[in-house]
Amino acid sequence: MNQKQIFVLSFFILLILIFLQLVGVFHLFLTPILWAVILTMVFYPLYERCLKWVKGRRNLASAMVTLFVVIVTTGPMVFFSGTLVKEVLQFYQDVGQWVSSGRYESLVGNLLHSPLRSVWEKILEKTSSLDIQIIPLLAKTAQSISQSIVNQIQSGAKNFLVFVINYWIAIFIFFFFLRDGEFLGRGLKDIFPMTLENKEKMFGRLSVTVSAVVRGLVVTAVVQAVLAGIAFLVLGVPFPVFLSFLVAFLAIVPIGGAVVVWLPSAIYLGLSGSWSKAIILFFWCALVVSTIDNIIKPLLIGDKTKIPTLFLFLAILGGLAYYGFIGVFLGPIFLSLFMTLIEIYRKEYKNT
Repeated sequence: MNQKQIFVLSFFILLILIFLQLVGVFHLFLTPILWAVILTMVFYPLYERCLKWVKGRRNLASAMVTLFVVIVTTGPMVFFSGTLVKEVLQFYQDVGQWVSSGRYESLVGNLLHSPLRSVWEKILEKTSSLDIQIIPLLAKTAQSISQSIVNQIQSGAKNFLVFVINYWIAIFIFFFFLRDGEFLGRGLKDIFPMTLENKEKMFGRLSVTVSAVVRGLVVTAVVQAVLAGIAFLVLGVPFPVFLSFLVAFLAIVPIGGAVVVWLPSAIYLGLSGSWSKAIILFFWCALVVSTIDNIIKPLLIGDKTKIPTLFLFLAILGGLAYYGFIGVFLGPIFLSLFMTLIEIYRKEYKNT
């Protein structure tokens, strides 16, 4: 090994050691940094427009976009948080009273005088043959779900200070990422040992994927929650804000979808004696709320990122399990980058 090789080896060993130390230093801020990166990629086009409006004054343009993001994110949070917590706690109390007083038995008994009688009798017949007491089981399941929701709310309340600190750190970083984004992006590109064409392709794909995934998931969640919430409110479904929140969450995290919320709500209306309202809610949600998901997501995500629907679904779920909530966005991003690197390999290195 000659002197030059020893120097190169020593340089990279030192670089790796310092990088590992920096990982430890910035570990506490990793989540806010990732959120800031995602926000920057989504809102950078808006920043560029603002930059033109204010004639190149970067600080002012960054401040304008940052203020806009703060208003958009904290406004609904402040407006709905009080009502949401009240409805969740009331939901838990009502379910507890519903189970302890045995009122669920009379509600289930209404099935015997409803259009669902034949379906209910078949369910009872099948479960009885397996020695399963379906009515107490449903009651215990409802109580367990409500308890789990309350526990999550309580846990979130305990970590509220941490959430607030991370939020403002992310917003602070977001401001500087916007202002210095061009410089940071150019420096990051220079690190990668690729041709300029491949660098542009990879970073372009990354930007498109982040924007498409975030906008697709958020827009879908908001639209479905609003459409379902209007129906819940108009038709008199209890806890409309809480149920709308669940619809929004399930729209982002594709496990079951909005049907997990609106179908039991329609059944509840029917068993309460409002079968006309139940039918209206069922068809509105089946034909509009759940269908809009199949229109918005492919339009905003699939067609732009070129990620197959199956792999996009798995990437979202896998990212959620591995990284937490931010993994909903990181999963598709990493998948898109991987697919881009495979394309570059097939083009540049396959025959070498």
